Amino acid sequence: MAGITLQGVTKAYGSQSVLNDINLDIADGEFLTLVGPSGCGKSTTLRIIAGLETQSTGDVFIDGSIVNETRPSKRDLAMVFQSYALYPHLTVHQNLITPLKLRDLTALERVPLFGHLMPERGKKMSIISSEVQKVAEILKIEPLLDRKPGQLSGGQRQRVALGRAMVRNPAAFLMDEPLSNLDASLRVHMRAELSELHRELKATFIYVTHDQAEALTMSDRIAVMMDGDLLQLGPPDEVYEDPTDIRVAEFIGSPKMNILPAICDEKGSINCLGQKIKVALKDKTKQSLSIGIRPEHLVLQSGAKSSFSGLLTYKENLGSDVFLHLDIGLETQKVVIRTDPQDANSAKIGDKISFGASPNKYLVFDANGKRIDARGRGNS
Repeated sequence: MAGITLQGVTKAYGSQSVLNDINLDIADGEFLTLVGPSGCGKSTTLRIIAGLETQSTGDVFIDGSIVNETRPSKRDLAMVFQSYALYPHLTVHQNLITPLKLRDLTALERVPLFGHLMPERGKKMSIISSEVQKVAEILKIEPLLDRKPGQLSGGQRQRVALGRAMVRNPAAFLMDEPLSNLDASLRVHMRAELSELHRELKATFIYVTHDQAEALTMSDRIAVMMDGDLLQLGPPDEVYEDPTDIRVAEFIGSPKMNILPAICDEKGSINCLGQKIKVALKDKTKQSLSIGIRPEHLVLQSGAKSSFSGLLTYKENLGSDVFLHLDIGLETQKVVIRTDPQDANSAKIGDKISFGASPNKYLVFDANGKRIDARGRGNS
């Protein structure tokens, strides 16, 4: 296994910049997820690591060695694709054994009939078969070895694609949205299986997805990318609770963070939607701000205690949680409150709903979308 480093990596197609000065250290054995919306550059980053794309500038290191000029086949990396990329005419066993035969057998040993006469072939094939059997046991696909991909479910095909990568015992696994073709319930199941597999193999996993739920649930660290920039890198809890950029705050979390317009006066007092909020800023400059608050941090209030109010336009009942969508008088934005069914039971469409939050749950962003240091003062 190996660590992987990107230093000053950029990529451009003509005048169109795709990656902007990406610097990234991925530790040996780490599960790192590149997450972001479509077109943010995450798959391009993965392909540059694999050697399938060439960066415009910058360096790629694998296990401390620079690999800019190293062919993909020599980088000792295994890639798992969204499309599975299995050979449809071969059985599962043949799909698993093929990459090892290509790697370990000579050209003569791979020749039909004649290759069987080569003295070392039998010993090599015995080792190869043992490796395939070991991987099949880990992934619990032994009963599938004689089937062809067309006879497998989506989840079974995904396991086989993982197995074909695993048999090579690569320096790292590169996964490009491998679960996106599965239905919702199977994706949840496969997330748990991938996490368990990572713990068992103790291998380096680099995982690309646009699904922030996958990033939050499986990763040691996540790298949030947008418009070719690496916006934030850190453990999932840290990125969720302490986003440094408003784009990260809105992208990570479902439903997404509520963003409200606000103004700070010369005394550092903040006014948001006509209400003064009890948050202190170190910088007491008059400026336009944005206040971020997670749906689960908003609470229903009544009377004088309330900070804000809006008209209930939609109730989204998910069983264990109810999302209340409120019209707060902004043309392009509603506020979403995440609450439990008991609290939401009495709320009716068209009702005026009062709500607020603890001051230490407010996140403050400047006019450029960068996080500002703020501290809550008392209770709201």
